[in-house]
Amino acid sequence: MKAFLVLGAALLVVFADLIPSCESQRRVVLGWVEDKYVEREAGTLYVIVVDRAPYYVPYPFYQEVKVGDKVRYDGRKWEIVRRAGEPSRLIPIELLPPSPSPSPSP
Repeated sequence: MKAFLVLGAALLVVFADLIPSCESQRRVVLGWVEDKYVEREAGTLYVIVVDRAPYYVPYPFYQEVKVGDKVRYDGRKWEIVRRAGEPSRLIPIELLPPSPSPSPSP
């Protein structure tokens, strides 16, 4: 009987690690904010959705971030990388004019 309980507990731990949740914010997150909302079921939690995954964020960051902003989470803190509608800082590549095609030889 004890063996079944130990086996059952081990299986629960394995499956709990496989199921994604908001609590597992240890990985690096980089993406666009698709939505933000307040969850009041278990107290007040501030949530942003990045790449279809919900993440709990601190209240000051929740107030600052807007839908459409690009954000990054490094495992310790959230930051806004680029604001929605802000022009890109990338320099566009200039396209070379097309080279003349060789004429067919007779």
